[in-house]
Amino acid sequence: MDGRYKTVFKPGTYPEKTYVSRKEKILGYTYEDRLLQSLSIEGYLTYIVGASKCGKTVLCEKVIGAERMVSMSGNDFTKISDFWQGVGKKIGFEMSSSFSDKTEDYNDKSKEASIITKNYINNKDKIIKYFIENNKILVLDDFHYAPADIQYEIACQLKEAIRLGFQSVIISLPHRCDDAIRLNPDLAGRLSVIEIDAWGNDDLCEIARKGFKELNKKVKPEIMERIAVESICSPQLMQAICLNIGLLPDTTEKTIINEKIVESACYLASVNLPYADVVRFFKAGPPSRGQKRLGYILKDNTERDIYDLLLKAIADNPPLIEIGITDLTNRVRNIMADANKINNTKVKSALKNWMKILETQGSSLYNVIEWKDESVHILDNHFLFYMRWKKDE
Repeated sequence: MDGRYKTVFKPGTYPEKTYVSRKEKILGYTYEDRLLQSLSIEGYLTYIVGASKCGKTVLCEKVIGAERMVSMSGNDFTKISDFWQGVGKKIGFEMSSSFSDKTEDYNDKSKEASIITKNYINNKDKIIKYFIENNKILVLDDFHYAPADIQYEIACQLKEAIRLGFQSVIISLPHRCDDAIRLNPDLAGRLSVIEIDAWGNDDLCEIARKGFKELNKKVKPEIMERIAVESICSPQLMQAICLNIGLLPDTTEKTIINEKIVESACYLASVNLPYADVVRFFKAGPPSRGQKRLGYILKDNTERDIYDLLLKAIADNPPLIEIGITDLTNRVRNIMADANKINNTKVKSALKNWMKILETQGSSLYNVIEWKDESVHILDNHFLFYMRWKKDE
């Protein structure tokens, strides 16, 4: 194990030594410049949209700074009345108080006293004033995890607050909060949208180049490219794989990084990911009502049903976060002994069944796949990475 790696590669915290600034494709501004511009416009709500684990939160940390950020998640709000109370608790405000009003009633037999306790909730104005006076910015991460009706209510609350000088940034996955934010008529003319493009392999390789230079290690470009491919457009995964190279038991300062070491690091990085139950959930599919599902023979002579077959195809090379129905069906056929037994209709039917059973699953951890517009969208790159590198049960 080489302990120097943990000071350079930071998948879970701000990567000071391996931060990579990128430019958006259309205007050519850096994302840091875009965020600074947005925060400079008074009365505007900033809406950052991008794929899972693409560096949206790290961008906020870079531009805003940890000392100014008040970070919360869409999961923090379970009901509408929780919004300002939740924000108040986050900054350490005492949001509820009580006082007593004593009344005495006398009669011939006894003296009775009743204590009436009254509770009240502090006004949101106190919170808004605190944010403005202390130059704080509320960052609502994973906003898509909040239920749709609560998303809309929070948006309405923020619309009024930003008019008073309150600053907030909302972070979400593409298209998951458009009705509440982008398509909300109340926010028309008060919204600044920053769309984060997917990371290309060259940008991801820059993380490795910076980190290995810091470690004074020479690594072949094709090895860094392999790490980038396995990172599936995610800078967080790029950081994690590079870190786990250093965490391998046999790694020393003199270790030459090759394909085998990269693969070992990928296996190690997948071990602690929490998706075992999620994979089992998708593999099981909807209830079969006691009937055995049709099995398909693969080229490796194993047998899988349609749901297990789809998981294997999605995890196949190259790793993609969006796969059209025709391409997915071709992937399935390529691993089958008899490709004629599967067509687009069967694949679509299985994908629709997945979406139905997902509606009954309460945990947001399971929201990793979406079937939409004739394509499969991987909403969590870490899930795809886990499927590619997990040890078969």
